[in-house]
Amino acid sequence: MTTASRAVWISRLVVLALSGAWPSVTSAQQRDSTAHDRWQRTLDSLAARLARTDSALTLLQQQVATEAASGVRLRSRLQLDLSARLVVHASGTRGGVSAAEIPVFATPARAAGGGNARPQVFGMSMRQALLGGSASMDSVAGATLLADFELDFFARALDASPPLFPEPRLRTARVFLVWPRTEVLLGMETPLIADLNPVSTAGVAIPLFAAAGNLWNWLPQLRVTRTLATRGEWAMAAQGAVLSPNASERPLGATSGGADLGQASGRPALQSRVRLRHGTDLDERAAQAVWTSGMEIGVGAHAAWLRTAPANTLRSWAIAADVHAALGHGVEVRGEAYRGALVRGLGGGGIGQNFGTLGVPAGGTGPPLTGTAGWLQLNGQWHPSLVHGMGCGTDRVHGAGADRRRNGVCALHTTWRPAMPLFVSLEYRRLRTRYADGLWRAQHWNLAFGVDL
Repeated sequence: MTTASRAVWISRLVVLALSGAWPSVTSAQQRDSTAHDRWQRTLDSLAARLARTDSALTLLQQQVATEAASGVRLRSRLQLDLSARLVVHASGTRGGVSAAEIPVFATPARAAGGGNARPQVFGMSMRQALLGGSASMDSVAGATLLADFELDFFARALDASPPLFPEPRLRTARVFLVWPRTEVLLGMETPLIADLNPVSTAGVAIPLFAAAGNLWNWLPQLRVTRTLATRGEWAMAAQGAVLSPNASERPLGATSGGADLGQASGRPALQSRVRLRHGTDLDERAAQAVWTSGMEIGVGAHAAWLRTAPANTLRSWAIAADVHAALGHGVEVRGEAYRGALVRGLGGGGIGQNFGTLGVPAGGTGPPLTGTAGWLQLNGQWHPSLVHGMGCGTDRVHGAGADRRRNGVCALHTTWRPAMPLFVSLEYRRLRTRYADGLWRAQHWNLAFGVDL
């Protein structure tokens, strides 16, 4: 074979070899290109996600900075959380009542012109709007410190003509020190033996069933609670309180700045209570919320003194019991009962009476009055936006010369929250009050439109 022929054959073999290997090379390149494209798409997707995450973090940082800048901080560097309820009440009353805006008992009254017609009253008010605040701090003397306050605009509540421009009124102001088994409260709060109120949006400034079994007055006090025993979710505790004495009564002939009969005694009021609880988070629940689980029952005693004359000191006393329990399926029951004497100062006890007044000589003091009273309310929340309830309260006064001898109040209420924070509430009350000279009746309805902030 000549050299030329050999070269031709070699060139053909090289061409054949190259032509056989080319598909595999091309296939490898294609696979590499596909993998590269896939990785590129993955990297692009990750880059887009990182960009979105970075944007979201930037927005969150701006929101946190705005909230921190707009938050209210106390001198102690604690943040104060504010809350408010703006509510307009439209109410109507038929019959004579103690107060048209929030009636607690019926009164003898007839419409102008005489006859059997009963007076009718309509009005609108924002005096039951609320403003509050709360703060907390851990590790204060080994305890958790909690503090809160609440105001409404119901000052001068006993004026015959309510003010056109509502004035603020301090309702409660409390400081708690909470240890694992001990709790100390200092501030203004309801009486220890009657620390429960009915659910009501119409009776906020003066709670529902006042003067009909509900002792509610907010009084300055020092209260101590000590857990005695626990077993599972059951806990038993003993409580004691020292309260500012209050009789809601001044000596006859005293000036407007004179001391209350309770203050004139020179002694504080004392209260004690034993409670049994089932459930561990009851303290954290809102007072007006319907309980879905848990139970609390309690028995308490009250003692105070009233000085009606330099040589005459009378004792105010009461024995009380209360219950608040979830019944299941969104239904709860709550109520209180007591028997006592001279307890008007605790919030309407004795239908707002301490002493008998009928037949008492001018300048004299009638006999002390004793009362047996209580209230019970059943509430249901079968839908998160709806709360319904019904209940009754009564106060029966024993003693010579009582003007108001028996008072009964029954109420129906419903609250609808179409969308947070809006709510609409309707409440109806029927009042029956027996006097020494007869029985008087009244009806009251209240429609509320509000916003919880």
